[in-house]
Amino acid sequence: MGTHFFLIVNSRISNSKKEELQKVLQEKFSLNEYTIHFTEYAGHAVGLAQLALQLENVTVVAVGGDGTVNEIIQVLANTSTPFAIIPMGSGNGLARHCHIPVDIGPAVELLKNGKLTAIDLGKANEKFFISNVGVGFDAFVCESIRHTKSRGLKMYFLHVLKHYLSYQNDIYEIESAEYHQSQSAFMLNVANGKEFGYGFKIAPNASLQDGYFDVVLVKKMNIFQSIPFVIDGWKSRLHLNKNCIYFKTQKIKIKGKKLYYFQTDGDAHCCDGICEIKLCQNALQLIVPDTIKNL
Repeated sequence: MGTHFFLIVNSRISNSKKEELQKVLQEKFSLNEYTIHFTEYAGHAVGLAQLALQLENVTVVAVGGDGTVNEIIQVLANTSTPFAIIPMGSGNGLARHCHIPVDIGPAVELLKNGKLTAIDLGKANEKFFISNVGVGFDAFVCESIRHTKSRGLKMYFLHVLKHYLSYQNDIYEIESAEYHQSQSAFMLNVANGKEFGYGFKIAPNASLQDGYFDVVLVKKMNIFQSIPFVIDGWKSRLHLNKNCIYFKTQKIKIKGKKLYYFQTDGDAHCCDGICEIKLCQNALQLIVPDTIKNL
């Protein structure tokens, strides 16, 4: 691992968390072992990661949520630069999947005591992602949230309630080696990791190291069917839900007449009726607890 820790901190985290982070860093490291760089605007983490790559013996550390992580991996993908996470977001899906502590002290300690392991990434329409990419209702909700200042489970839940009853299924043409047909779907998620965030496992059998995506196609549900769907997600049994079609693949193309948006790890992006997704094996070097054998 790099001998210098280049911390990219989402400036939107609370002042109390910033103060706690700096206190813990001063306790665990000497001042020449790390530098702190605060983001100043949306997308700034990309520029900071590019700056870090120009330095030698650096480990890049994302301090924030899945959005901060997602920006940084656009730069670190397919490089040998080590990457670490101090989770301070609302969902923290990747951190939970990788058993990275969500408390600041243990997460900082992991920078010293963790091990470096290679994980797979996905790439959707030239956007890298770690956990999942989705089209349909989840992408629609992420696009809706993108135009607000608030984040978190409460905000996500409110937008789900606002749009659930009025949302119309699209018919997707799905092309992969394992599955090729047109299918009406409420949402379609291509998962590299297990979690959406908040403990909801969209693909409980997914692995970041098996060289495959877990694809979850969710059919239209009425309000009574949606309740067991949510429960199954939190109980790690969504792959058994009767309203889901579940299969594995390494590459998939999705087409839809109303496919205007897709989301990667919760961030919405525009598209024009098509989303092409491929797996990039061993594309990111991530620091995880040394007790973890498989991700």
